[in-house]
Amino acid sequence: MQIANLLARDGLSKDVRSLVGVAVSTWNADWQSAAAWIAAAQQQQQPRPDLEETLLQCVLFCGFPRVITAFEYLTDTWPIDQPPSGGGLPIAERAAAGSNLFEAIYGKNEGKVRSMLKSYHGELHDFVLEAAYGRILSRPHLTAKVRELIAVAVLAAQAQKPQFVAHARGAQRLGASRSEIREVLITTLGLPNDEGKGSFAAWLSLIR
Repeated sequence: MQIANLLARDGLSKDVRSLVGVAVSTWNADWQSAAAWIAAAQQQQQPRPDLEETLLQCVLFCGFPRVITAFEYLTDTWPIDQPPSGGGLPIAERAAAGSNLFEAIYGKNEGKVRSMLKSYHGELHDFVLEAAYGRILSRPHLTAKVRELIAVAVLAAQAQKPQFVAHARGAQRLGASRSEIREVLITTLGLPNDEGKGSFAAWLSLIR
């Protein structure tokens, strides 16, 4: 589906849809699409830091190499005089903020998820809580709800069903509607008549 048609749809704000488009394009390494989503965000006068924050979050979901390339496209498509920096919480606040966000997303399953991470590797648990949640996902420019919708999109693009379900439920706990999640999935996977795309309905059915 064309970007203009997606942005014209109801159920999800244009700003959030453009961030979903950038994040999914980064995972897919579809740089033409990424540049088009960036240009669309600029045209609709969306704050550039929205995209910067999305790409910082994509480090956690897509990896450094893709994100470095995505930042190259952001810089080329939407140049600025000075590179951005900062924007995170004070170091002393990150641990508590990360822990609180983790609990808000996973709810009653928080302890089970922590135990699972620790059972895989202690460093994995610490990285997830300290770096992912405390340093990146708690950055205040984007709301936790928007960040969860971005996570839902990328996890669906990656076909990571358990993580998708966890973050979709987390998005709902943080105020996302089923309609918003549906539109995130349509932006990510397309409608049934879109050639080469997956079924958004099948993914939506996982969180009934």
